[in-house]
Amino acid sequence: MNVSMNDTSRAFLALLEAAIHAHEPPPMPDGLDWVALYRLAAEHRVDGMLLAPALQASQPPSGALLTQWQQRAMAVTMRQFQIVDTLHTTLAVFEEANLRAVVLKGVVLKALYPEPDLRVMSDADLLVESGEFDRAKSLLTDQGYQEITEDSHEDTFVCVHPDGLRIELHNRLFDRKNRGFLARLDEGALFPVSKAVRAEAYGGECWTLPVGEHALFQLLHMAKHMITTGFGLRQACDFTLFIEANDSAIDWVWCRKQCETLDLLPFQRALLTLCRDHLGLSDGAWQSVMTGGSPKSDEETANGLLADILDAGVFGKSTAERTRSAAVVYRSFDGAEGERDSRWRSLARAVFIRRDELHPPYLYAKEHGFLLPIAWAHRLFRYAFIDRLKGAESGAGFSVARERMALLDRLGMLK
Repeated sequence: MNVSMNDTSRAFLALLEAAIHAHEPPPMPDGLDWVALYRLAAEHRVDGMLLAPALQASQPPSGALLTQWQQRAMAVTMRQFQIVDTLHTTLAVFEEANLRAVVLKGVVLKALYPEPDLRVMSDADLLVESGEFDRAKSLLTDQGYQEITEDSHEDTFVCVHPDGLRIELHNRLFDRKNRGFLARLDEGALFPVSKAVRAEAYGGECWTLPVGEHALFQLLHMAKHMITTGFGLRQACDFTLFIEANDSAIDWVWCRKQCETLDLLPFQRALLTLCRDHLGLSDGAWQSVMTGGSPKSDEETANGLLADILDAGVFGKSTAERTRSAAVVYRSFDGAEGERDSRWRSLARAVFIRRDELHPPYLYAKEHGFLLPIAWAHRLFRYAFIDRLKGAESGAGFSVARERMALLDRLGMLK
């Protein structure tokens, strides 16, 4: 998981900062490996945004790479037109049915970018009242959405439209855990649907959270992904632009109090330091977020967080080892407060998971509960033998898990 800040990483961050703030990038190093940079940008799904600043470099990409880059950016733009249009059509149906669906991130944040259609959005998160969950599901299926059963569970209905828009319909946004911030989070008090406001969104208007709550939600959403596979730089870019656009309208004292209650102040400080040092967040905005506390930087932890984000890719699943580590890290939060997992306890938590947490190739036990012990044996066999035979030993996943647990400890997220 060790990611050094080589020329490619530095150039990538410089181009990304230039792209989200629409200014000319700094000089690129001689002999820059544009193929490696493009690959990194594609992993984080920001390659379309980086095309324009890349072309401003003294030695820009050329040849087959440039052609591929341009074609992909054009395809992304056209695809985003369709995705956004489908979403607003869907939201109009909810409005006609007098059912409030709160839009999170996605289309609300796209408009903050200089080129909104190059900020990729492939899905939409919608929050509804628990009592409206079944009616909301029916409204979606009536519009042609098909459920993705392996991703759906009690609190989330995941479906996809024939046009390709994926919707995650929630009546609860965060899992409950026995330790960490998820053990203390009262999301019903923080993010009630009744507090939603009408706001401009790219391509139209929608219900969304007030700006303070939306800023806190983004922070918590990134924290949630930190205790699984991690999150990509696009979410950090979203957060940077959202803070810059709404700084004066957000009650940062309230936000800080919530982070303090949830033991997320070190994570908040590291994330904001990263955004300031690498994504162009102004010192003024950074100071605003730290209102009510000691506004000090933590460059060492911020750099550790940056290395993890660069390694993660957009969904935190850039490598098989990283994906394999997710179950170990996430399940560790099922332990008692203050409990530390041994290697074998971590393995047990990764193998003996609940029925509703099963994904392919274990769906036979999700559909037929009496097969759960067989699924556990199947998982244990894969961890212990299959991965070794493939040369992708499960130990590599545990090594990544241990590194990520150490970072979470430095971020104060294991309390």
